[in-house]
Amino acid sequence: MEIWLRQGRTKFRFAVLPPEYELTSESNNTQIVINSLGEINLLGKRKLKNISFSSLFPSQKYSFCDYMSFPTPMESVKLIEKMKNNGIVRLTMTGTPVNIDCTIENFTWGENDGSKDINFTLEFKEYKKVKIRTKPEKETLSGKVTPAATEKQAKEVSSTTYTVVKGDNLSKIAKNLTGSSANWKAIYEQNKGTIGGNPNLIYPGQQLVIIV
Repeated sequence: MEIWLRQGRTKFRFAVLPPEYELTSESNNTQIVINSLGEINLLGKRKLKNISFSSLFPSQKYSFCDYMSFPTPMESVKLIEKMKNNGIVRLTMTGTPVNIDCTIENFTWGENDGSKDINFTLEFKEYKKVKIRTKPEKETLSGKVTPAATEKQAKEVSSTTYTVVKGDNLSKIAKNLTGSSANWKAIYEQNKGTIGGNPNLIYPGQQLVIIV
């Protein structure tokens, strides 16, 4: 087995393998009590995995080292601290299912004898990138009238008042004033209080306010 930490172009291989490692995987289930059923378990999503192990940064080339061109103990400490502070790392433990993005949640280290080796404990938490799906905003006809894609939109008018004449309908008014008959719904929404519940019933003399 080999244990690696990778972060961008920076990588670190542990020289001494830990005697054991621990991986915790929990589910976010909820227990509730229902009078007629007793306690039941409501299934939830999986929580983030936690991984921890302890080992040492050797100060000399021991026979049990996994490789021999390793950095000094303090160089190892400084590199781990730097990776911890920079955020997400890739933890790979060959020969095991562990090959995940994670954060270094806890790094405890120190010397406890005269060998100058540094003993350490590392605790990792799985990292999942949050993906937010966004939908493009749709223009609603209750707002401003959307001008037609013609030369008429060169004339920008903030608002205007139109008096209905005989033979008018909202499509005809929208075509004449905005360049697009499709804007009749917007005009109706803007003047619903004047027109009433039926957009097909408008009468000569009614005054409509059109916002562009």
